[in-house]
Amino acid sequence: MIRALRGIITFLLILITAILVIIAVIPIGLFRFIPYKPLQILILKINDSLGELTLASWKAIQDLMHKPKYKVYGADKLKKGIWQFTTINHLSWADIFLFLYFTNYKMGVPKIFMKAELWWLPITWAANIGLAMPFVVRRTKEQIRANPELAKTDKESTIRACKMYELYPTNVCGFIEGTRIDKIKYDNSKSKFHNLMPPKIGGMGYTLEVMPYIKQVTDITLVYKTDKRSFWSFLCGDMKEASVTINTYQIPENLINRDYATDNNAREELRNFLEEIWVEKDQIIENQKARYGIKSVF
Repeated sequence: MIRALRGIITFLLILITAILVIIAVIPIGLFRFIPYKPLQILILKINDSLGELTLASWKAIQDLMHKPKYKVYGADKLKKGIWQFTTINHLSWADIFLFLYFTNYKMGVPKIFMKAELWWLPITWAANIGLAMPFVVRRTKEQIRANPELAKTDKESTIRACKMYELYPTNVCGFIEGTRIDKIKYDNSKSKFHNLMPPKIGGMGYTLEVMPYIKQVTDITLVYKTDKRSFWSFLCGDMKEASVTINTYQIPENLINRDYATDNNAREELRNFLEEIWVEKDQIIENQKARYGIKSVF
């Protein structure tokens, strides 16, 4: 009974703060469309500050409701005011709350490329208007083979959507594994890593192609002590013991502004770069598994 009540109260508190930030950022964000760069930068700064305030409130909610025993390693490596790409291993719907618990105010509010099909959702529409998170169209290989011109038009629309990011240091965030890991997905992926699925280069390659001013990868490694992974488990405080390990890497110049859609050599070079990061990431997870006394993270 107490567990369920804790989950309900946590959900309501998060929902209320989310609604408040939606109400706040949308009217301010509309001024971003006025083609005057100083005003656009000011609007981005104001709404990023509102975003940080919201994330701080989510941290306070976790402290109040869950009394978490989180551990962070490498927080001194976090940087704000730079263009960067942040990667996170994907274990749960709650990953974003754990990641932001330690990184808020220490790095830019993360920007995510959102599927164009989700434009109608209030939270994604608010993120687009208020926080300049772009909608992008993701075509299947079959669609592009049937009409190669789609790849070109989609790329041009994404470049236009990301034009705003040239004005203000941006933190683009993505799950490089492409999906939340579980035993079935892991086995099907035939991964050579013990705790991770192979890194998918599509999202990051696309980002480096349309945003060549990104120079750093910030890698976040999450490990939960419990094997519970649902969002309800998070709300109830079942996932309150976890670790976050932060590492940073400079992106080699030869990986920036390449055409990863058609250049197989570029894809292989990016894959090698990410797999080097994955080797270290895999060992971090092994170390944390030993510390928590668990056999698997999925």
